[in-house]
Amino acid sequence: MNSAFLSAGPDPFAHLAPYSIAVPKAAFEGVWATIELQPDPFSRQRFTVGVAVGALDGTFSFRLLDDLVKFECLYGRDDVAEIRELVDAAEHGLLRAQKNKLTLNEVPFDTSAVLLGELWTTSGASLDAVLNRLYFDVVPFIPREERKTRDFVSLDNAVVRRMVNEELKRIAGLDFERIAVEPERAVRDLNSGEAHWLEFNLEPEGTAGNVISAVYKTPTTVELNFLRASRDLLTYAKLKELRDRQLGLFIMLPTKDSMPPAEFDRIENILGEQSWSLEQQGFRVVAHDAAAPLAKDIWEWASATA
Repeated sequence: MNSAFLSAGPDPFAHLAPYSIAVPKAAFEGVWATIELQPDPFSRQRFTVGVAVGALDGTFSFRLLDDLVKFECLYGRDDVAEIRELVDAAEHGLLRAQKNKLTLNEVPFDTSAVLLGELWTTSGASLDAVLNRLYFDVVPFIPREERKTRDFVSLDNAVVRRMVNEELKRIAGLDFERIAVEPERAVRDLNSGEAHWLEFNLEPEGTAGNVISAVYKTPTTVELNFLRASRDLLTYAKLKELRDRQLGLFIMLPTKDSMPPAEFDRIENILGEQSWSLEQQGFRVVAHDAAAPLAKDIWEWASATA
């Protein structure tokens, strides 16, 4: 049968050969299994409370549910203690197996209420990466706040700047070109001749500003990004003698419901402390969790310095 989508001859897909590429081998290959509880021996119901991932050399790692709050809906607060004992028994059995250098299919438990599911093959970037992915994909009783950490999507400076620039173009029109610049440039110190590589993306006439992201999982990353951005602006102001002009730092925040409250509070505290310090030096520091209000404040700041 002739077809426009098949090659003539014994291999009907020969025409695709020039476009084929070798698929790189995964950095990690191994097996995995669910860690399950069967609290009632007379019931077939089982609960997945963790996963274990084993390498081809027999070593393995595991991750178990730590917060059992969702089990309170099934058993009540008083009876969750029994579930906790079973989770502890699972942990002790797995740790003992690791110490004795047993493979996953050799792991014994002290109670028949704890068992491993069927072994399945898996692969990925690393054992830890596969373990983390499977834990969130397979374990249904993970508390909502813990799952937020996994579902959180970081936004780097480049992504945030594109989002804000789209809004700023809409607000500023043709004046956008006099405000936004390419973020990376080398600036030479006329006195020493030394070149400084700086990164900031706003430069209306006579001043400078920076749009940065605080949408990161870890407060440390947020703080380092903040310090780097403010340092570059201060360096530029010194080189260009802009000390009397108001520098601007515009920060995209994570939404409050995108991460656990404790992590959000830590990020807010860091930004509050650093912002206060910069405001004492004449900075205008603005933070919002959306691009539109950031763009509006940038337009007002740039118009005021014109």
